[in-house]
Amino acid sequence: MNANMKAVMPIDSMSQCTHIKDHRYSCINNTIEINILNIYPHIPVSFLISKNVFYYIFEIIKEIKSRFLINIGIFCFCFIVGICGNSSILTIIRSVISKRYPGRLNRRQKDYAIFYIISLCVVDMIMLMSLPTCILDLIIGFWLFGTWICKIHHISSSVGRVISTFLITAMSFDRYMAVCHPLKLTYRSKKFVILICISAAFLALILLSPLLGYAQSIEILHGQFEQYDDKLGIYNVTRVRFFKCIDNMPVNVAFLFTISTFTLGFLIPLVLIVFFNVQIISRLYRHTKVLPTSGIPLLRISLYTILIAVLYFICWTPYWITNIYSFFTSVDSETKHQELLTFIMYCVHGLPYIGCASNWILYGLLNTQLQVKQRTNTTNNNTNNNNFQQQSLRLDCNTGNVEKSSTYQL
Repeated sequence: MNANMKAVMPIDSMSQCTHIKDHRYSCINNTIEINILNIYPHIPVSFLISKNVFYYIFEIIKEIKSRFLINIGIFCFCFIVGICGNSSILTIIRSVISKRYPGRLNRRQKDYAIFYIISLCVVDMIMLMSLPTCILDLIIGFWLFGTWICKIHHISSSVGRVISTFLITAMSFDRYMAVCHPLKLTYRSKKFVILICISAAFLALILLSPLLGYAQSIEILHGQFEQYDDKLGIYNVTRVRFFKCIDNMPVNVAFLFTISTFTLGFLIPLVLIVFFNVQIISRLYRHTKVLPTSGIPLLRISLYTILIAVLYFICWTPYWITNIYSFFTSVDSETKHQELLTFIMYCVHGLPYIGCASNWILYGLLNTQLQVKQRTNTTNNNTNNNNFQQQSLRLDCNTGNVEKSSTYQL
């Protein structure tokens, strides 16, 4: 639409309008056509009855550039693969939990790291659920879903950068305790693991609360055209506008939000994860084989835990670097490199979604090794019980008593 285009002419009568609610009407203008085939949405256009008559239309949808089609394709792939993969892992874990292995395990033999896997799968799925609105925003160029969906979109797309970090840190701590301090069972109990998962979610919601308060869909006015009606004594105003979903934080709030989420949600967990994994690797370096007498694949369990942490930081480190860089650096929107920079930003911000779409593979491998460990523990437990029973039978025979001894669970 250009500046020489005339504004929408006034309607002939209110009979041309459909009453929607209160003072809102939806009208079909029969007097002039403004390139209507290229305007989204198509007629009818809406206006609000007031002193002046306002016609609200959206900007013309432009052809999508090939480089952004690549982003859209990657996002669609991540959404489909990630949702299906994480759903399959949750289904497998549910079937494993519902079919308990025979034999009761004592406190030392139980491993509740599977709760971390469940939590990570759920967090990845929540983050991936923000992709459809993001894809549609890329295709049509503006936001269609209003402020509340905008808030939900920002929260769901941000949970991965905070909750996932806390959970991976907790899982690294769990492996550290299992390898370096196997006798300290309190920090690996079911109650402790569930408490950590709930605390991680609660702390993440506190850190992300500014998004819930400030994020909104804002109107961006692309152009406004006015025409005075001599008969009615009012202006007919045609406004070409579009909406964008932004966090809309004041500068000081945005600064505190960025620094706090970066420090608490990335930097400190990074230091802790590096410390835990270095300790695990140094301990396993001295014990590279499977633990004798137990058959527990401790090396592979720890290796998959480390790989999950490494993949997370590979995907999220570029995101944080570009985020902080863009916060402290202003880029001229008229520069000829602006489109390339926008494309690079989309690619970097797509890395976390790629991580969410591929994490489930490592979750599945880790879950497999944990089940091998549980089966090994069950087998060892049953073997110990059988040996104890045989010793009891021999004692009974020596005393001349042929009665079968009762079964003891150790």
